[in-house]
Amino acid sequence: MCRRALLRVRRLLAALGVTAIVIATGGPARAAGQVVDADGQRMWVSCTGTGSPAAVLINGLGADHTMWRPALKGMTRHTRVCEVDRPGLGDSPKRKGSKRTDAGEHADELREALTAAGESGPYVLIAHSYGGLVARAFAAQTPGQVDGVMLVDAVYPGIHRTFLPSYSGDWHEGGTTIDMGASERATKGGPDLKDTPLVIITAGEPGNGSSWADRKWNREQARAANLSAQSQHWFATRSGHVVQRDQPAIIVKGLRWILERVSVS
Repeated sequence: MCRRALLRVRRLLAALGVTAIVIATGGPARAAGQVVDADGQRMWVSCTGTGSPAAVLINGLGADHTMWRPALKGMTRHTRVCEVDRPGLGDSPKRKGSKRTDAGEHADELREALTAAGESGPYVLIAHSYGGLVARAFAAQTPGQVDGVMLVDAVYPGIHRTFLPSYSGDWHEGGTTIDMGASERATKGGPDLKDTPLVIITAGEPGNGSSWADRKWNREQARAANLSAQSQHWFATRSGHVVQRDQPAIIVKGLRWILERVSVS
């Protein structure tokens, strides 16, 4: 495998555990915010800043809200920003009941957590890695609650069937099992965002398609840009998989691009 392909695989494998390792090594003291009841779960939510629509940050697999901290201050200069931890991650208690879940259920819980925290949509969804499936499911379930979407080096529906063998089957985080088949179905084949402002941010160089994995990943990133008639596809050329940590300015730029178009719609 060539060096570029190896780097691509390592970056993508972060979606399956590297972020969880980062969390496990320790982090800052408990952040300000509140733990709310959300569709039978208890979830930590913190919203700061002012403005509308609020941006909602959706974490990658095994990650918590701290992954967004390098970009948070810049985003709150432009609108209200909500951080949320899924059950069993960050400052949220462990999942109650069944330990099997999926992106559709995660979207339901996210919506309920925001409502319980006193927030109301529509929202701009900013999703990293696995969070991209949650954002797609959220938009499929309640399109009227979504004013914009940003997918940050996000995985695509069906990745468990069509990518590397290490991605097949169920995924895991925070003591739970994620049903990837159900997660794919929850996105309803897209969803069709019509003309909702959409930004796709892909980590790395646009020309790094020297392996099958690279080419497949970049094709799916480009395909995601077709979910909306009003979209942009940008490359974070100085970033690894965690773009919001490595190149936070491009996240802020993407949010501004979306907000500018929401304000004139």
